[in-house]
Amino acid sequence: MSDETGDRHGRLCRRRLLQSAVGAVGGAAIAGAAAGNASAAMKISRAAVAYQDHPQGDKRCGKCLQFVPPDSCKLVDGPISPLGFCRIFTPMTRT
Repeated sequence: MSDETGDRHGRLCRRRLLQSAVGAVGGAAIAGAAAGNASAAMKISRAAVAYQDHPQGDKRCGKCLQFVPPDSCKLVDGPISPLGFCRIFTPMTRT
């Protein structure tokens, strides 16, 4: 009889462990998704980066690493012209 009780206790412990692990993984996935959405929503204002709708010499948004065609930026909020410019311009590297 003690073998049966020990076996049941072992199953319960494994079951609790698996339930806890599944819960932890699910919670981490939800937390990670929420953090990813929050960071994607945080952008810098156009005024803060001195955005202008015209290029500065050869520097323009269409040649910037952060530019997302057709009219967006990974870092700056609002519509962005491919011919625009701001002070966080990062030229694309050619490989």
